Amino acid sequence: MKVLICHDGSDRAQTAMEKAIAILKPVNPEVVVLTVTEPPIDATSHDEEAYEEWEQARNADLKQACSWVAGQGLNPTCILATGDPRVMILNAIKKKSPDLVVVARRGGGIIPGMHLGSVSAYLVRHADCPILVMH
Repeated sequence: MKVLICHDGSDRAQTAMEKAIAILKPVNPEVVVLTVTEPPIDATSHDEEAYEEWEQARNADLKQACSWVAGQGLNPTCILATGDPRVMILNAIKKKSPDLVVVARRGGGIIPGMHLGSVSAYLVRHADCPILVMH
């Protein structure tokens, strides 16, 4: 079994990952952890600097998440992608062909207070594989 876990550095994403691994660990899944960063909207040097800091933070979050998965006795593949999270996750699904995708209901994106969980809702509607949305 192959599972793609979407991790944006938020507490919700971490909890979703931990719960999914607890459920799936007995089947020794192949784990892919994906973090997506969105490029800056504007090309000003301030936006570029803020983006670089944010990307470094997401990369550190990804490394920490993958280290946690490895600590559970699994050997994760870790991917840091840049672009629209919805598009990049669908691309990863096409390339990695997971049996299951795990995503938190709402994460810590640009608008963390969004009520609908736009990425998870989009994935449920557009992905060709099962999506487990963790609350």
